[in-house]
Amino acid sequence: MEDKKSIPPFGIVDEEKMIGFCQELIQIPSYTGQEQEVADYIVERMLTLGYDRAWVDGVGNVIGEIRGEKSGPKLLYDGHIDTIPVSGSEEWINEPFEGIVEEGYLYGRGAVSKGALAAMVYGLAPLAQHKAQLAGSVFVSGTVGKEQFEGLAFRQVMQVIKPDYVIIGEASGLNICHGQRGRAQIIAMTSGKAAHSAIASAGKNAGYKMLSLVQEMLKQATFSKESLGQGSLELIHIASAPSPSSSTVPHKCWATFDRYIVQGETEEAILEPFHKVIEFLRAEDVGFEAEVGIVEAGIECYTGQYLTGKRFFPAWMIPSEHELVSRSLAALTRAGLSPKLSCYQISTNGSYSAGMAKVPTIGFGPGCQEDMHIADEKLELAQLSAAAKGYQIISYPFLFSE
Repeated sequence: MEDKKSIPPFGIVDEEKMIGFCQELIQIPSYTGQEQEVADYIVERMLTLGYDRAWVDGVGNVIGEIRGEKSGPKLLYDGHIDTIPVSGSEEWINEPFEGIVEEGYLYGRGAVSKGALAAMVYGLAPLAQHKAQLAGSVFVSGTVGKEQFEGLAFRQVMQVIKPDYVIIGEASGLNICHGQRGRAQIIAMTSGKAAHSAIASAGKNAGYKMLSLVQEMLKQATFSKESLGQGSLELIHIASAPSPSSSTVPHKCWATFDRYIVQGETEEAILEPFHKVIEFLRAEDVGFEAEVGIVEAGIECYTGQYLTGKRFFPAWMIPSEHELVSRSLAALTRAGLSPKLSCYQISTNGSYSAGMAKVPTIGFGPGCQEDMHIADEKLELAQLSAAAKGYQIISYPFLFSE
């Protein structure tokens, strides 16, 4: 059925000011736990642009609201305001925090993610001039801590706003991402007995025991495959104690794994193969001692709050026929964009909104995933402008009241 809520744009986005705003966001370093200055700056800009409310919550997230005069659904647009640190700055041609524009591209640390947020803030601002026509509310959140723990701080926003729909502003090349593989971090620990390395037979080397566990896991592991891709397991970190060691057989060894997961895989399901391997190794070595579990960690927010949680981020997929997907796709296409349906390869806050909270979620953002987290990170200005237009257009079928 033709969606009757297809209308001309509510307002034209001031692209020059939006680009300048994005440059200014890049020029304010905002590593995880250090986002206060950029958060305050975004609040100030939202209020200047006519948002009804803009505030910082208890953990440091920025939230802005444009509220229609009629009742209706709540749309939440989310971007994150933290970035990974700059390492190897000598590899950068352009200064990481200069926000330089050159040959149609904006360069700088966080250009892609901060570009999406700038596009949301400016793209949705014109709705504030047409609140009599709006049936519902639009919220824009700039969340903290995503680079260290996706979804954890966003959970606070979700619990306060209680949105009906979520649009994640991660890079999608202006396509609509309606799912992503999930990810879990698993930690295994083996135990042994310390001894001098010159008389190693007097001890039990926990490192060798971990080596056996890793090798057996890689040998026995099988993974499900579905539309989001295939599950996988990758060793990402290993450590032993004592450390540093001075001619001592380690009595403890820890290994951390990234386990990429598909729909339906639970914590119990992904840990079960580890338990089976541990039992197998115990049958061969009665002294084999090992434990395994999901990593529990946290982030310290600049507000002083400390958030904790398990590093288990479920896979999610919103069916293509769902109204959030189909209406957004149709509206963007009618507006002259050419979005395709895709899925994220990167981790996003959608793991919480769709994977845990079960709220319909899509991703739509400027830029390529390959241009993130690299030296001379960049964002094409044409995509920035198109994203701002796209964010506004996505709201039409859900908020516009004739």
